[in-house]
Amino acid sequence: MNDLTVAQDIQSLFAAHSAEVDFLQARKLDDTIGLCLSGGGYRAMIYHTGALIRLNELGFLPRLGEVASVSGGSITAGLLALRWPDLHFDENNRAVNFDEVFVLPLLRFSGKGIDIKAALYGLLPGYTAADSIVRAYDRHLFHGACLQDITDCPRFTFMATNLQTGSGWRFGKSYAADYRVGMISRPVIPLARVVAASSAFPPILSPVHIDLSGESVQPTAGADLHREPFTMTAVLADGGIYDNLGLERVWKRCRTILVSNAGRTIPEVGRPTGRWIGQMFRTLSLIQQQAEHSRRRILFGMANGGQRQVAYWSIDAASAHYAVPDALPLSTEEAAAAAALRTRLNPFSPDERRLLLRAGYSGADASLRARGLAQNQPAASFDFLS
Repeated sequence: MNDLTVAQDIQSLFAAHSAEVDFLQARKLDDTIGLCLSGGGYRAMIYHTGALIRLNELGFLPRLGEVASVSGGSITAGLLALRWPDLHFDENNRAVNFDEVFVLPLLRFSGKGIDIKAALYGLLPGYTAADSIVRAYDRHLFHGACLQDITDCPRFTFMATNLQTGSGWRFGKSYAADYRVGMISRPVIPLARVVAASSAFPPILSPVHIDLSGESVQPTAGADLHREPFTMTAVLADGGIYDNLGLERVWKRCRTILVSNAGRTIPEVGRPTGRWIGQMFRTLSLIQQQAEHSRRRILFGMANGGQRQVAYWSIDAASAHYAVPDALPLSTEEAAAAAALRTRLNPFSPDERRLLLRAGYSGADASLRARGLAQNQPAASFDFLS
């Protein structure tokens, strides 16, 4: 390809959709609500659970059209997707059995440590840490379920990063796809392996290998890698590498976007280490942080421009940051303590769980009210979180 052809191809990217008014050039935008659950290990898993408790009390769950998740958020979303048919909704759109069907099993799991065992297991010849994580998820949460066992509505999408192509793999009940590889209709991939792939943070817990040989991978427009080995095995890592807020699916399809962010800003360091390993890890963290901040600026820009309605809450934000009268109590010190908790898959104490639940609960409530999406309602089960 000569320089003139390259220039023409680049110019075509500007011209192809110049008539479209939507910033993201979304062609499948619906007047529906999408929920994004960020990464962050067990910390995110518990924080999002607190947010979902409040969303349930406010009657939002049956209104969701899409739920997209990465990393620790996919653990929460995976159990919710599987248990959704067991939820009993009342006339106010509240699941009256939400705690026993969803919340309590997830909190019990947060008391199980699985990462150290997985790391040690990965040292054995012929075994991987990722396979140990898959078995733990399946034993404690999913019990042999596959993607075809989750609910149809809302549509749940679990995001992972494809280490082969540099793009994202999307896994859902209706299809799984990497736009460079192709699409699988009605995949029967085990739910535990999908969630493990979405939460496989490198270098210890990744990669997760998903065997595609039993699936029919069909070519799609632009699938330039629709060939072996890409169509036979997917080599995947944490979805947060590609998009730690889980926005990719939702912001192109939903006019209203709810974002629950359990990530935190990388702390300042007055005297960064000169050792190359320390520099490498901090540099990679800063790169990921800047990518997340860029996505957030785009999200807020679309909201300010009237192209999307957005409610965003973050683990490091105290109740006062939302400027809502009568906000549920969460102090600056408590928010900082919640954000400082580890993202590992090791046991969280009852006090740590309560703090994260309160942070997610109060953040969701304050953000939804600040954006005019919910009214001030009594905290029906706030005693459960205390």
